[in-house]
Amino acid sequence: MNDLENLPLPHDGAQSFEVARGAVAWRAGATFLPGRGFVEGVTVLVVDGIITAVTDGPEPTGAAAARPRPGTTLVPGLIDSHVHLTFSGGSAVIDDVVATSDVTLGMVALYHAQLALCRGVTTLADCGARGEVALGARDAVASGRTVGPRILASGAPITTTGGHCAILGGCADSLEDVIRVARRQVAAGADFLKLMLTGGNLTPGSNPGMLQYPAEVVAALAAEARRLSRPLVVHAHSAEAVALAGSLGASVVAHGTCATSEGIVLSPATIAALRAGGTAIDATITVGMPDDGDDGQVMSERAQVRKEMLPVFGALHDAGVPLLAGTDAGVTNVRHGATARAVLALESDVGLQREEALLAGTAHAARALGLGGLTGAIAPGLAADLLLLDGDLRHDPTAILRPAEVWVQGALVARHGYLALDANRRKD
Repeated sequence: MNDLENLPLPHDGAQSFEVARGAVAWRAGATFLPGRGFVEGVTVLVVDGIITAVTDGPEPTGAAAARPRPGTTLVPGLIDSHVHLTFSGGSAVIDDVVATSDVTLGMVALYHAQLALCRGVTTLADCGARGEVALGARDAVASGRTVGPRILASGAPITTTGGHCAILGGCADSLEDVIRVARRQVAAGADFLKLMLTGGNLTPGSNPGMLQYPAEVVAALAAEARRLSRPLVVHAHSAEAVALAGSLGASVVAHGTCATSEGIVLSPATIAALRAGGTAIDATITVGMPDDGDDGQVMSERAQVRKEMLPVFGALHDAGVPLLAGTDAGVTNVRHGATARAVLALESDVGLQREEALLAGTAHAARALGLGGLTGAIAPGLAADLLLLDGDLRHDPTAILRPAEVWVQGALVARHGYLALDANRRKD
């Protein structure tokens, strides 16, 4: 599936994209705060795009009067910890990439990033694109030349020749090759490193159940990631790969399928490895969810794997392993901007409490990606990345699917599902 029919359009009367100068106060019906959950009667003060105060009383003296928003909920902007901005979401994702030029892929990446933004995503992590395409999209947004969410990008994922997503260009076979490619990625500006430790389902001939690299190569890369101060995200479908990534201190394990020859098995040793490494599991829970796309054999197989993984995710959460609400957006049948659906599914399908599910798509994701000091919560000193929901999330879980306003660094970027296109106007 692709989202060409859902092109974001300018919203009539949308206010311009400008970081407010001076103090601006927010007051929603309920506000989601760190350690406190949903709180009524809260005023959030924003100065020059930064949250400077969160108070239980009226706005501080000198602030612009807060406009009450009864019946709404203010939460941190959502963070999608696993997307592929250049992937179409259709039935032939790899063929689509191969047939498309870098210039067009760059425009596709920005388009998909804007779709996510309109649906409440203020930060996303691109976990694999061809060459430096996603890095270019990131830079276009960061420079103010176009509107979009904050983008983190890994560049081409590190994989074996002929391995999973090898067509993206990050091939490395020996230990020396892996370190060389990692350094090259960081020199090009990669925000984190992505390793394909097992094969994957998108790549013909790739085996999701087998390691692509031996343990010593993974250990060397993990050490290099620490030296370069970059999070390491590891794609892992087998139980062996999940445990190995955790034991070596990977920041995030994507998918975490825990597949063995005897089926999906979560062992105490795997849990212990993940806990010891402080590793989060990016559940990519939207893969295999019912949707209006392809319902053929491939999706049926993925739906079955997802069903078997739900209790595994629950057990990981109960054991204290952080879960993230990444989507794997762009792979077959996973639309861009599905992060709110992932948060909702962590509650409805896995059994997390609503506050815990929301943390998976905000604070936990920010921490795992090295952004804990920048975003992910409504707290003084953090960027004013805010999502105003049309509804009371305390009583209506589907309110998370209804973004009324989206703000990035204190600037309005979307309203009621449409871009505020004045955001493209630059102040030189």
